[in-house]
Amino acid sequence: MKGEAQVFPKSQQSFDPALIPGAIKDAGFTAVEVVVVVDGTLARKEGQLQLDVAGLKHPFLLAGGPEANTLGERPDLTGRTVQVTGKLQTRQAGPSATLTVEAFRPGH
Repeated sequence: MKGEAQVFPKSQQSFDPALIPGAIKDAGFTAVEVVVVVDGTLARKEGQLQLDVAGLKHPFLLAGGPEANTLGERPDLTGRTVQVTGKLQTRQAGPSATLTVEAFRPGH
């Protein structure tokens, strides 16, 4: 069975996307993977790609996935709006959630 949900932060509030897998589990469901489609501003910080998203406390770190290298080779997209589809990864060290880059699309 496949489930789907849309999550939007309340106006003037932020949330931590890394908490989504735990919220799914707490609701009594098992998620094999959490696929995220998100629009944000592509940035490069300390040699790493990240997606700054309005309404989130921390950016998504972009790492792994079939399109990560392709996106990394597009310096023309830095500072622009990009839509990224990726899989939410279990939190490693640091406050940001990591998202693979399964697909991306320049701002629309």
